[in-house]
Amino acid sequence: MNFRCSKCDGEEYSVKTTFMAEKTPGLRLELGTYYLKTCSNCGYTEMYSAKILDRDEKLKPEY
Repeated sequence: MNFRCSKCDGEEYSVKTTFMAEKTPGLRLELGTYYLKTCSNCGYTEMYSAKILDRDEKLKPEY
């Protein structure tokens, strides 16, 4: 994941994993995995769905 903070233009960051409840069809609750990417300079945080990022990583060719 390339990163440049949209707030301060910083390039250093930390990534943490969190789990959040998600409602699925049929009103069931499941835990979804998310990545929190936090700018080391100003603290601005972006959240990404692990399902989507991990799926996209599998589609990339390996060199």
